[in-house]
Amino acid sequence: MDNGGYSVKAELSLSKCPKVTPNAVMKSKRERRRVFVGDEVEECGDCSSLFYSLPIQKGYLLNWEVQRKVWDHLLGPTRHNIDCKNTCLVITQPMFNFNSIREAMYEVIFEHYGFHSLYTNTAPVFSAYKYAYENHEQWGCVIVDSGYSFTHIVPVFKGKVQYQAVIRLSMGGKALTNFLKEIVSYRLLNVMEETYVMNQCKEDMCYVSENLNMDFKEVVQPLERNSIVREYVLPNFVDRMRGYMRERNALPEKNSDEQFLRLGVERFSVPELLFSPSDVGIQEMGLAEALAYSILQRCPETIQPYLLNNILLTGGNCLFKGIQKRLWSDLRSLVPEEFDIRVKLADDPVCNAWQGARLFTTGKMFQQSVVTKKQYDEVGVTLCNDKLHC
Repeated sequence: MDNGGYSVKAELSLSKCPKVTPNAVMKSKRERRRVFVGDEVEECGDCSSLFYSLPIQKGYLLNWEVQRKVWDHLLGPTRHNIDCKNTCLVITQPMFNFNSIREAMYEVIFEHYGFHSLYTNTAPVFSAYKYAYENHEQWGCVIVDSGYSFTHIVPVFKGKVQYQAVIRLSMGGKALTNFLKEIVSYRLLNVMEETYVMNQCKEDMCYVSENLNMDFKEVVQPLERNSIVREYVLPNFVDRMRGYMRERNALPEKNSDEQFLRLGVERFSVPELLFSPSDVGIQEMGLAEALAYSILQRCPETIQPYLLNNILLTGGNCLFKGIQKRLWSDLRSLVPEEFDIRVKLADDPVCNAWQGARLFTTGKMFQQSVVTKKQYDEVGVTLCNDKLHC
């Protein structure tokens, strides 16, 4: 189980792909008597103005009442139907997690659910394990994990995380969606309560600019010479449950009641915050600068060539078109010419960590790495802290 801030990726290890479920409890204005847990939101007839209760805030699991509702739903008979007493749970947790949160998780997993055994590690470590498994000749890599809550840069060499070089950036998918809501509400239509719809709009419309100057020049051109300005047709929740980007030069149907947003500069200015967070007053390095600093300033010189040649992009924000080329281009200008740079995009950025965890369960080290419920009952959280610390 990859327990992310936006979604939970969960499935039995015998499966090749996990089921992706929203990690939230939601209520709709139209169906006030019903609470939608996780993927039950797909049954909601009107997803406008959804109210969210999120268990994870700023990357950390703080609301256990909500989290248990989501896990109960996932583990229950209507979804995975898990027999916890005979199941080992492999689950992710955030980098540099607080002891109190970690210990609360052990307590819930063993005492509330009664899992047979447990192994936990961070999503970047599982992604690095998968990368090493698929690239045996490579000694190291850098995992760029850009998710809902924040972005992590995690260098790994010979299976060991270079903790002195790990960098966390506060820009994540939630901040990008909020920024899109703000600029659309200011310029076009009030969508401040439409998190669900605008998150889909961000996924469908936004891209990372490979050349900002050229895009800024093109976006102000007349529509017939402009490939950037496009219309996003909003869902009406009658016969159209999700919005879509209208094809260029396509006309609306006659007598149509379609509502749409015409987006131009917003399409690339939102993901641009990953590379330039100072645009919204966040005094941090952008993605390329932080990556160069992590490798060239925090890692030993002897391993720098290996790391620069094996950069892997994972996490939901890496689905933005153009991010791979843009990161390589920006990084090339910051790194000495004698170094080769290779930036790879994970085959499935959202589920990459889950796939790495699945691979780990087939390895030789897995059985001796887990903590069993019997051991937990005898020793308590001390054993978990010692054996599962990450």
